[in-house]
Amino acid sequence: MTDVIGGHPPDSSEHHPELARHGGLTAAIRATAAEHSLDLDRGLGAEPHAAGADREPTVAWFDSPRGRMEVALRRAEPGFDIALSSDRGWFANWANGSTADIAEAAGVLAAWQHGATLAELSRRFPFMTSSRLSRGYDEGDQVAVMWDLQLGDPAFAQYRELLTALHAEPQLAPMFPFFSMWTLRLAKDSYREQPGELLVRRRDDGSYLLWSSSETEEDQREFRRLDDLVAAAAALRTTL
Repeated sequence: MTDVIGGHPPDSSEHHPELARHGGLTAAIRATAAEHSLDLDRGLGAEPHAAGADREPTVAWFDSPRGRMEVALRRAEPGFDIALSSDRGWFANWANGSTADIAEAAGVLAAWQHGATLAELSRRFPFMTSSRLSRGYDEGDQVAVMWDLQLGDPAFAQYRELLTALHAEPQLAPMFPFFSMWTLRLAKDSYREQPGELLVRRRDDGSYLLWSSSETEEDQREFRRLDDLVAAAAALRTTL
């Protein structure tokens, strides 16, 4: 991944002389961390690496126990874009932010690598922002957060009555709800991308189709009463 302007990589030396001084973005981040007594990379058994081996690197990656950390040069001004990627199945990033200070960028990486929470990270580095769902995962209540997000999303207002009924069922409330192609999916596991799932699709006439991820279209069941659908979904949940 190389930042291209007019078909050519940007010249980082104008805005980032420290890159030329240290021999590249990755080396500059590591040197800055050492200069500020920041412990970066300890005990992870993986060296950071940079993209674009045949051209000037504009992105550097580092490992963390919660996923990959990325630092990218800004396009046309001094600065660094930071992304803390997730190794969980249901969301892409823990947090993102930008800073003009390479020492702050190195500080974010070191803090996250060594277990800082999102709340701690935002206090120390206010330019780092995170989503409500990522904070839910960080605090261990991601299922409750996801139900609340789906129930309050105006894009899925036509599903709100269904969501409320499903959430009220004790067998289904612990499942992780999300939408894909206008189909509601209730995942058995909020940490894996392809666990057992229940799927519910609302039809134009107001009826619903219910099936599980292990079933085919021929196995879809049609329901017109929410009570019947919820009872069937709770029973189907035990087969996942």
